[in-house]
Amino acid sequence: MYYFMFDNHNSKNQAIDSHNDYDREICDNCGGIYITYKGIYNFRIMGKLYDYYLNGESSVISEKFLNILKKNGFTGYEISGTTPYHGNVTMEGDPIKEKYYLFKVTGRCGLVCDMNGEPLPHCKKCGRRFPFTGLVTTGVSFDTDSYDGSDLFAFENMSNIPIVSEEVKNVLSKSKLSNLRFEPINERIINCAIKRERALKRIEEGMACNELIEAWLKYGVLTEQELNEQLSKNEN
Repeated sequence: MYYFMFDNHNSKNQAIDSHNDYDREICDNCGGIYITYKGIYNFRIMGKLYDYYLNGESSVISEKFLNILKKNGFTGYEISGTTPYHGNVTMEGDPIKEKYYLFKVTGRCGLVCDMNGEPLPHCKKCGRRFPFTGLVTTGVSFDTDSYDGSDLFAFENMSNIPIVSEEVKNVLSKSKLSNLRFEPINERIINCAIKRERALKRIEEGMACNELIEAWLKYGVLTEQELNEQLSKNEN
């Protein structure tokens, strides 16, 4: 069994980016945006100090968490320095004395697949998984031939969410790390529903690449007739 590693998504106790420099790249096929932070990662913590925060595209871990990873020789991650502060959504407070680290999972297992091993709809150029395809299903899987064998790993196109094995989950759970929860990847609900009107609007505005349109046809968001009618309107 494999598990996604999440935090508890508590709005009163979370980590928030704070004035970071970054590079940004945009895929010219699907419009996907990719951000790479530069230098020391600055963030502020609302509420209690916990061992793990999953903040959008970033994860932050405590020194206790890092020591457990090192003690057990777990592979598939890298860390970098941070400057943590107390604060809230709008304001930054005093510096936090405890050490925290920006946590990046480097282990990989290929593209996100459904339970039949078929990759979910994605951009053929950058690999980004599309969020609004019309697909509603339960469970994801990965191609074992694409898995590099790391203890901590992630999908190429869902790299912000760590995946761990049963063994790693048990070690981390027994260590009593705070703000940590696990979800079997075969129970993950994928809800990419989108209304027909919204899909047509995106085509009208030229904001739907070919792969996304193919997914809308595959999952019944649009019919061929509706697509052709909208394309004809665009031409006129």
